Amino acid sequence: MKDKTTSLGNKISCYLVFFCKMPDTWYFNLYRNMRYQFLFLLLLVACCTNAQQSETDSLLHILKKTREDTVRFECYHSLSRYHWETNPDTSIYFGQLAYDVSRKLKDNTKKGLACKSLGIAYDYKGNLDSCLYYLQTALSLFKKENQYDKQASVINDIAIAYYYRGNYELALRNHLYALELRQKIGDKKYISVSYNNLGLVYRAKKDYPKAIYYYQNSLKIKQEINDEQGMIDAYINIGSAFQSSGKSDSNYYYAQKAYVLAQKNNDKSDMIASESNMAVALVMMNRPAEALVILKRIEKSASEENNSNVLKTIYETYGDLYIQERQYKNALHYFEKGLELAISKQRKEPMELFYRKIAKTHYLLGDYKVAYEQFEKSRTLSDSMFNEENNRQMNELSAVYESGEKEKKILQLNAEKLVANNESTRRKKERNYLIVLSLLLLGFAVLAYRAFSTNKKKNELLNEKNRLIEKALQEKEFLMREIHHRVKNNLQMVSSLLSLQSNYIKDETALEAVNDSRNRVHSMSLIHQSLYGEEDLSTIEIKEYVQKLVDNLYQSYTINPDKIRLITDIDALKLDVDSIIPIGLILNELITNCLKYAFPNQANGMIKVIFKEMNGQIKLSVYDNGIGLPENFMNEQKKTFGHKMIHAFLKKLNGRINIYSEDGTKVDIEIPIQKTV
Repeated sequence: MKDKTTSLGNKISCYLVFFCKMPDTWYFNLYRNMRYQFLFLLLLVACCTNAQQSETDSLLHILKKTREDTVRFECYHSLSRYHWETNPDTSIYFGQLAYDVSRKLKDNTKKGLACKSLGIAYDYKGNLDSCLYYLQTALSLFKKENQYDKQASVINDIAIAYYYRGNYELALRNHLYALELRQKIGDKKYISVSYNNLGLVYRAKKDYPKAIYYYQNSLKIKQEINDEQGMIDAYINIGSAFQSSGKSDSNYYYAQKAYVLAQKNNDKSDMIASESNMAVALVMMNRPAEALVILKRIEKSASEENNSNVLKTIYETYGDLYIQERQYKNALHYFEKGLELAISKQRKEPMELFYRKIAKTHYLLGDYKVAYEQFEKSRTLSDSMFNEENNRQMNELSAVYESGEKEKKILQLNAEKLVANNESTRRKKERNYLIVLSLLLLGFAVLAYRAFSTNKKKNELLNEKNRLIEKALQEKEFLMREIHHRVKNNLQMVSSLLSLQSNYIKDETALEAVNDSRNRVHSMSLIHQSLYGEEDLSTIEIKEYVQKLVDNLYQSYTINPDKIRLITDIDALKLDVDSIIPIGLILNELITNCLKYAFPNQANGMIKVIFKEMNGQIKLSVYDNGIGLPENFMNEQKKTFGHKMIHAFLKKLNGRINIYSEDGTKVDIEIPIQKTV
């Protein structure tokens, strides 16, 4: 799912094409500048290096021969990318060197690329906190440069980090955000990549129809742009989704299509990946002999290429085949090989899978004690995917504590600054008196000089304290931004847990309550998400917030926006956090009621949201042209949690509400604008 590392040959070829296409005057300038002439010759020699010299050795050779920071950055960056999966520690080492050079160059784009590489390396290492820190830093740098393609790529990497740790809700949200950016750019190749990644998430969530839908969208674009490599990947993924949904014949069909195209391109890696899917399908279709022939042929090739994904599939398929043949010891052998591979890559999902299959195999062998122990490991591993959030809670508490300490330090420095200012004023008066007296007495001139020297030292001390205050304020802003980020993550985790819990709730009333609670949590999460991305950490842009809130509700209740249209009339307002949280929850409740009750069976209709500032009042209106209010509405409504919540918030905000039925349902709310001190 991550971008592939660019080979040294391709990189150097790009340099040579660049040199060859420059005008003749550039060659003349290059010849006069001996540094660049040497660099040109060095790159030319590196391009012609014989096959015995590896890409890594070639890059290290270039580093020894040049002091050009731009070239050194490219080498360090390429080395970091080259070692992502095979040696994350080495990748981190070269990524840090690339970042140091980018700081020296004062180039935000290069800083962002280095941070992106460090984030991916930490992802492969299994360190999610460091991974997200560097990826978020890269995202901020690319935002400063308005580089939307690179922003989308980093957001895609963030989604992948969550995906590999089983947090599919956050993975899905980030993939959708990346897709939105890529659609604005209009790059079809990367739009197809985002569709493919969405398919992977839905497949992991076991929503196979949606997974196949996104895979096929990805395939359609790849066929349009004649991306044969992408078509191979799409065929394999579509087949895997059909396999997971129990349609082995469809998996076999798409695996064959992928194999034919990979054979045409003479791509050995894709050929064995296609054949591994064919073997999986054959086992499930009760054709073990044919599957065994394929597995024996591709196992050696996959091992030589160190293709861990294909090897995992091969070991799992071997085990399933031998389970069918009742050769349980052979099955156990391959399941244990698969587990060893998953542990070496620190991928929890396949680790849990192999523990579960090993437990089943021991059960079939009659070794019930070992079967129970292996099942417990599987269950513990599954639970740990949720328990890891406890560590995040501790980190958040730590951040809050550190923020409090910074506040104390700032107050102390401000007090010292006030004392220093008073002292400085007093010294100035003394100096003026001494200057006047020096006209009368020569002896006082010495005293005046001493007072001047003393005042100078005080000013230097004052400047130093001002610098410390400014630094402390910057650190406070960073900590506040991190707090908003962590609160946003925690609220999104709560939303995800509520979503998971809803899958097990059978009672419709309870399920509806859980879904409503999830939407309320998400409305607060959007606030902290917006604060984290804004320079002003105290106010929220209303128009953007309302649009995101409505989009989430439409998606949550699977509303077709073409059937129930949304019309907005929202002023360009910014509100503080204390106001926007209750207003956001009120708005969430009103729009939810429209979507749930105004249009039975999703009949065609319209919802209008008005948000205005008039005469020191916020006027919020939500109208719909649905079926209107039922009889006895007010008596029944007073019993609901939503009604109590709205009136509690309005009481806190000194607001008024008016509900009436006129061509549907109309709700008008007036809230005085809160004065900030």
